[in-house]
Parts: sequence; structure tokens; C-alpha cells
Amino acid sequence: MIFFFAIFFSFFSYYNENCERFLLLLDASHGKKVEVMTNSLTTDRRVAKSKAALKQALLGWMSRKEFGEITITDIVESAELNRGTFYKHYSCKEQLLDDILSDVLSDLIRAYRYPYANMKNFDVQMLRPSNIKIFDHVQNYAAVYTLMVKTNSLPEFKNRIYETLKHLYLADMTELSPNPAIDKEVMACYQANAVLGIMTEWVQNNFKHNPAYLAEQLVELTRLNRSQESYLSNLD
Repeated sequence: MIFFFAIFFSFFSYYNENCERFLLLLDASHGKKVEVMTNSLTTDRRVAKSKAALKQALLGWMSRKEFGEITITDIVESAELNRGTFYKHYSCKEQLLDDILSDVLSDLIRAYRYPYANMKNFDVQMLRPSNIKIFDHVQNYAAVYTLMVKTNSLPEFKNRIYETLKHLYLADMTELSPNPAIDKEVMACYQANAVLGIMTEWVQNNFKHNPAYLAEQLVELTRLNRSQESYLSNLD
């Protein structure tokens, strides 16, 4: 019996000791995971902040200089960063500009789709000004749109905006009762030019109206010209 209890207590002591070690290791491992996640978030924020500063700096210089005359030194000094930070994220100023324009196009797509993003059937008559986000988008990227409209810094970008708007109409929506007399491609051109025209005029006039006013105007124009249209969304 004494022998049995001796074995039992030896086993119990061994179990307790190793269990504590396991729990300590588990806690340490969890701590490391939390630390890694925290460090990762901190790094992500730092990268985002650096990129934002570089983008803002380049746009600032583009309003004062020809793009070809802007140097990496100009950009990093305005951004209050060093050349090493620049080259950590971009290989050249052209890549930085491409990143800026990609941001604009991605947000343009998000803003254009906002009224119907979560709808299967989309009735033009149900469109509300509060659902129009495209003018908020233009205001948020006012520096880029001002360069596009008022300078020769972005000669191809206006056409990219047009092609994006046209593609969205063609790809995203299927008209439920199409007018057989109107070609869908022609309608897409009409739509894209109308929206781009309002955007361009707004920028040209130094953002004379607020986004809410232009959203109201666009809704009224849409209802006036396309009062019977309803669509099936092709978005998943």
C-alpha cells in the first residue's frame, strides 16, 4: 500500500510540475502572438502613414511643377521622410503616381456602385440623393481631379475615368425592359459622358456647389430622362 501511494504522489507531482510548465509555455506563446499582432498593426499603420505622406507630397509638387521636373528629393523633403523610406515602397515616382491613380479609380468604383451594391433589382425611380456618393468621392480626391481638369499633368486620366464609368454601366446592370431602339453601348457612352461632364464642370468652377446639391441634381436628371428604367444587378 505504501509503495502504491509513493508511486501515486510521484506521478501527481510530475503531472503538476509539467502542467504548470505547459501553462507557462501556453501563456508565453499567447503573449508572443499578441505581441506579433500588435507589431504587425503598428507596422501597417506606419506604412500607410508614410505612403499617404508621399502621395500628398507628390500631388503638391504636381500643382507647382511639371511631373518630369519633380525629383525624389522634392517628394521626400515635403513628406518629411528619407529616400530609404521612399524606395522601400516605390521604385520610382511613376509608380507612386500609379498608386495614387489606382486609389482614385478604386474609390470611384465603390462610390458609383453604392446606390445598388446591396440590391438585386434597382429601380431608377427609387434612387435617392443620399445614395449618390460619386460627388463625395470627387471632393475627397479634389487634388487629383483639379490636376486632371485644370492642368496637363494627367493627360490620359480623364479617359480612364470615362472608360471606368462606361464599363460599370455595361458590366454591372442588365435592364429589365430595354428600349429596343437604344443600343446599350450608346447608352453607356451617354451615361459616362453625362456623369463625367458634371464632375468636370464642378471642378472647373472650383467646387461651387456642395456634393448633396449635385446629388439632387443628378437624381432629378436621371428621373427626367430615364423614368421607366429598372435594372437587374449583375453584382454577386
